[in-house]
Amino acid sequence: MVRLMAQSRASKEQLAVAAAMEVFSRYGYARTTMGDIAAEAGISRPALYLLFPDKEAVFGAVIQAMDEQKHREIRAAIAGFDSLHAKLLHACKSWGSHGFDLVEAHPDSADLFDLRFAAVRQVYDNFQSLVAELIRDQVQSARMADRPEVLARCLVFGMRGLRETARSGKEMRRLIAVQVAMLVRSIGGKV
Repeated sequence: MVRLMAQSRASKEQLAVAAAMEVFSRYGYARTTMGDIAAEAGISRPALYLLFPDKEAVFGAVIQAMDEQKHREIRAAIAGFDSLHAKLLHACKSWGSHGFDLVEAHPDSADLFDLRFAAVRQVYDNFQSLVAELIRDQVQSARMADRPEVLARCLVFGMRGLRETARSGKEMRRLIAVQVAMLVRSIGGKV
């Protein structure tokens, strides 16, 4: 009985997170209310509050779910690539373009990338770790003075800067490709 209740709660949480993902993606954090999320999920506000204590907790769960999904997609795709350049390019374009495309379609969704939220900072840390993992062997082979984590941070936050200046999704992907190529070349890799 306890197990059934736990499964029921988990599925209700998943439903609420999926609904909240839709609402936050359209309206951002600031304009979304717990009532909006509950309505999208087809549950009452009190029922939503039984699952999450407040809007920030729902937001954190949404950001975590989006991050986990994106990482699964990236890891599955890059498993089929041989070169460091191809792996890094796919990972960066997938991760960096997703946010740009979402904000381009729904400007209020920029809140999903606001570093004031701990969950968003964790997303950046997670992707930075993935990039460091991808470049680690090449950086060590090249005997670089900087650690892979430092180079990964430069790449990841450089992409954040590109998002601020790119005029279209196509330009964003092109700029990411340039940035990835520069990093790969700098660590002695082939482009």
